[in-house]
Amino acid sequence: MKKGFTLVELLAVIALLAIIIGFAAPAILERINSERGKINDVISDTVSAAANMYINNNKSKYSDNGIHYVKFKTLVDNDLLDKSILEDYNNYCVKATYVQEHYSFEVVSSCVEG
Repeated sequence: MKKGFTLVELLAVIALLAIIIGFAAPAILERINSERGKINDVISDTVSAAANMYINNNKSKYSDNGIHYVKFKTLVDNDLLDKSILEDYNNYCVKATYVQEHYSFEVVSSCVEG
């Protein structure tokens, strides 16, 4: 008697695996994208807090009206962010908008500081 699997049995196993992967892949990709979104939210919150500290420490440079931009590099140079952030976000800035007695912050991909 021969040992091993027939071609039909191997094809059946491959088909079952393909079906399982077909159902699992969208859920896994959705989870990955969800986690990326959470990471981006954490980065945005951290950078916004750093920009808020920087602006409060340099009030003479920033007026309490209008829109100001602070580069990530400036925040790193002032020890408010770790320099590793510049590996992925080198030219990014924080847009600080003064509205109703406080600043709101938004991360933007490019700017002119000031």
